[in-house]
Amino acid sequence: MSTYFIGCPHFGHEAMYRFTRANGEKVRPYASAEEGDTVIRENWNRTVSKGDKVYVMGDVAFNPKDLKILEALNGSKVLIKGNHDTLELSKYAKYFRDVRAYHKLDNEILSHIPLHPMSLWRTKRNTSWLNIHAHLHAEEVMLSEGVTDLRYFSCCVERIGYTPISIDEIRNRVTALHKEVL
Repeated sequence: MSTYFIGCPHFGHEAMYRFTRANGEKVRPYASAEEGDTVIRENWNRTVSKGDKVYVMGDVAFNPKDLKILEALNGSKVLIKGNHDTLELSKYAKYFRDVRAYHKLDNEILSHIPLHPMSLWRTKRNTSWLNIHAHLHAEEVMLSEGVTDLRYFSCCVERIGYTPISIDEIRNRVTALHKEVL
C-alpha cells in the first residue's frame, strides 16, 4: 500500500479553466472542467491502485453532483477539508473514509491552507514539520523574494502534473531541494 496526495482538483469547476497567472498564462491548460477532470481521473487511476491511500488536500468540488467522479477514482480516500469544501459532511462521507481539518504523519503535517511558520516548529525535536498543503495553485510559500521556504510542499494539481504524488516522491524532492540549498 502506498500513500498519495493531490490537492485542489475543483472537479466540475468551469471557472478554474479561465483563471490566469499574472503573466496572462492560463492556470490550467485545459479547455474545460470536463477535459481537466478527465485528465485528472486518467492520471489518478494510472498512478493509484485500489489498495492505496489518497489524501485529497481540499477543494474537491463546489457542487454535490461533481463529487460523483470520486466513485471512479482508485484508492481509499481521506479528505483534508479546504476552504471550498462547504457541503454537509454527509455529502463527503459517501466518498471518503475520513474527513479531517488536518493530519499528522511521521514528519509531515497536512493541511489545505499552508500553516503559519511558527506552527511548524517542533521544540522537542529541534526541527520543523514539513507542511504538505494545497490552496496555492500557482505560487510557492516564500521566505523572501526568490527564496522558497523548504518547510512547505504544495500538492495542488497544477504543481504536480495533475497526478497524485506519493509520499516517497515528496520526501525525495524535499531532500533534493535541501541538498541544493546547502
